[in-house]
Amino acid sequence: MDGVTKYNFGCGNSRKAGFVNVDVRADSAADVVANAWETERFPQGTAALVYSRHMLEHLDPDDARLALCAWLRLLRPGGLVNVIVPDIAFHARQVLGLSSSVFPNQYDHACAGFWGWRDEVRGGSREDAHRWGYVESSLAHEMAEAGFVDIQRVNEGPDVEPWHLNMLARRPL
Repeated sequence: MDGVTKYNFGCGNSRKAGFVNVDVRADSAADVVANAWETERFPQGTAALVYSRHMLEHLDPDDARLALCAWLRLLRPGGLVNVIVPDIAFHARQVLGLSSSVFPNQYDHACAGFWGWRDEVRGGSREDAHRWGYVESSLAHEMAEAGFVDIQRVNEGPDVEPWHLNMLARRPL
């Protein structure tokens, strides 16, 4: 995908090389400071990829819907969106002792999946609170409502962990 436009929404302090890095926080590593749904400044219908890792859950559901619709407009026909959020179904099983992760404290990790790493002791801040959660069917539904097609869960490759809900979809041709 060299020479094409790619966006990383919700980059925080994790810049992705070759991407336009966007975050709402002025003290982030962003190239552009903006809300995830404020995409009017970018060329519409031209991007090859919109990537968002652990950001959508920080938005109220209505704002998440606005973001998904805005990202669809950014993408060229056939362009891809890759959304990664905590898998709330995994974290529910984790609380019940039915699933586990590599984290030392399973309960803390489950709570972080639901509500975010909210305090500095755990590596977060109050701004890191989660405002919504998704399971595969609910995120697929939201993506379809925004207009995406060929929606699928990614089960192999980078950013794939049992506690991540990693979804890939395409803008219709």
